[in-house]
Amino acid sequence: MYRNSPGDMKYKFSKGSFQIYLLVFTLNFVVLSNINGQTVKNLKTKIEELKSKSDFNPENPAYIDLLFELAKEQIHINIDSTLLLANEGLALSLKSNYKKGQGYGYLRLGDYYSQMSNKEEYKKAYDKALEFSTKYNYDQLKIIILNNYGTTLSIDGDVDNALKYYLEGIELSEKNNDNKMLSILNDNIAVMYSNLKDFETALNFHKNSIRYHSENQNEVLLARTLSNMAFANAYLHNFQEANKALDKAMLIFTKEGEMDWLSYCYEVKGIIALEIKDYTNALEWYMESNLLCEDLDYFTGSLNTYNGLAEAYVGLGQIDSAEHYALKANIESKTYNYPEALMKSSKTLSTIYKLKGNYKTALDYQDIYLKLDEEADLENFKKGLAMLRSNQKFEAQKEQILVEKNRELASQQALTYIALGGVIVLIIMFILIYRNFKIQGRFNGILQNKQQVLLQRELELKESNSTKDKLFSLIAHDLRGPIHSFLEIMQLYAIGNMSKEESDKFLPVALQDLSSIAEMLDNLLVWGKTQISGTSHEPKNINIHRLVRKNVRLLQPLAIKKSIDIINEISEDKVSFSDPAHIDIVVRNLLSNSIKFTNTNGSITISGKEKDGQFLLSVSDNGVGMNLEVQNRLFKKNNYESTYGTNNEKGTGLGLYLCQEMVEKNGGEIWVESVLNEGTTFYFTIPSKLKIKQAV
Repeated sequence: MYRNSPGDMKYKFSKGSFQIYLLVFTLNFVVLSNINGQTVKNLKTKIEELKSKSDFNPENPAYIDLLFELAKEQIHINIDSTLLLANEGLALSLKSNYKKGQGYGYLRLGDYYSQMSNKEEYKKAYDKALEFSTKYNYDQLKIIILNNYGTTLSIDGDVDNALKYYLEGIELSEKNNDNKMLSILNDNIAVMYSNLKDFETALNFHKNSIRYHSENQNEVLLARTLSNMAFANAYLHNFQEANKALDKAMLIFTKEGEMDWLSYCYEVKGIIALEIKDYTNALEWYMESNLLCEDLDYFTGSLNTYNGLAEAYVGLGQIDSAEHYALKANIESKTYNYPEALMKSSKTLSTIYKLKGNYKTALDYQDIYLKLDEEADLENFKKGLAMLRSNQKFEAQKEQILVEKNRELASQQALTYIALGGVIVLIIMFILIYRNFKIQGRFNGILQNKQQVLLQRELELKESNSTKDKLFSLIAHDLRGPIHSFLEIMQLYAIGNMSKEESDKFLPVALQDLSSIAEMLDNLLVWGKTQISGTSHEPKNINIHRLVRKNVRLLQPLAIKKSIDIINEISEDKVSFSDPAHIDIVVRNLLSNSIKFTNTNGSITISGKEKDGQFLLSVSDNGVGMNLEVQNRLFKKNNYESTYGTNNEKGTGLGLYLCQEMVEKNGGEIWVESVLNEGTTFYFTIPSKLKIKQAV
């Protein structure tokens, strides 16, 4: 019997000279002997508490999630209940458009049909679950689906696709730092290699699993992996290592009450004793294992122990007792359609009847054994070849992705050089425009005395020029320093006068300055467009959650650099009737501003709620904050103060100026609340979703 980690169903796999029974363990299945009745009780209590509330809504995601959790826990208590709960949760998720709930609903149906060995239905359910998890980027859900799907396919003999799903699950788990699933997935792959008798490869995957177990400190999972490693080491005749691992695992299983796994350890102890021809101890270990298996009604474990007892009695010369257990294993393996146990018992019966002098019967059992052994070897060869092909295909796909990423990186570097050239050109343009504005101002001053009719217009123009003068002066100052510094660094680097230590020190600073310049230019281009042709306004219904999510992804690298968590609390169904380009600018600038002024290991939260036909959004951080004086002049006209972030990120007030202009263009307001050294929250309002009246 060979097992992996955590789980619920018993399935069959062949293993040559030892019997391997795979007790499949997945994150979402419950182990037979370790069903947590208290967990089921707690879940039912929580469900009843929700239902008893006066404002209870069955479409509440919290209620739906509890249904799916209970469905998972009920899979061995009452599998019909699992089906009912999964269908109820899925129906509510579809009605309320709860996408994650729909994904979990199809997952639970897949688990149910997997238990029922309904291949057509579990494939439909798992494929649908994968579709939802991929489309909406539910990585944690997708990892679980890949594991459960892969395990079910492995049990059905489709090792090619099983390995593909396992490897994809490992890659996604590494991306999300999910050590628990990494340990489980590595164990599951080890199981497949062990059943192909490739125990060296299996041990490598088990060692990976051990490493992740050590990190998440899960004693039970660790013990399960140790017992599997012991089995592999027993097959490779590494008996000392096998016994050491078993002793540690047995202590944990005894303490935690995992009797099925304890019976497995006893069985492996028996296997080792048989291999070293210690038949007395082998008999004792198999007897202990058999007692537990019968208490648990664990028929596959019992079949293994019957074969082990028969072999031990043969070694002790007690042929009648050996015949009793070998015949029992042979008959029951036919009843349960378990060819591996049938093959083992047939081999032992052939030996027994040879010793008894009944050569015809011995020959008959030998023929059965040889036929089954040949079929098992052929099947293992096919599975091994399929796994090899699957692994090669997966590695080829990874290599292609790497090539594409390198190509993209080269393209980005080229664009960076182009952008730098563009910055220099824009500086020259800004200077020319600035001079033009100065000349225009003087010219208007000369005409003032002669054209009193244009007095008001001239005053407005002077005010505008003053604003622009200040803005361009500020921009020229902020651009000149970092650009000259970057050029000097590049020149030193080009002629080889910069050491690696110096380049490692100065280049990140220069790149940070360049990033700030790029942000400044983006805002400047938007502002320039509004000055030349005015701000167009093209409102439509837009999904605010998705717009925010897009900008979070865009600015995530900056946040990650400072270890800042960005939380999007806006519901997926929130819609506003606004100009998407305008709101995009507002969200991006406010979020960028929060990242700049939030300290390392800080957090930023984006929230929103509807009130009186308006949608109120807030971008809140726990950063440096600002005093009342700074707040009061923040949105005042002609205020474009150059400020520095917590990591000396440069910026101007142009971004906030644009935010104010865009919000007001969409009929909203923007304001700020802040406490020095505690944090800042920017608020702005925009219209709610436009409701279209339907014809009566």
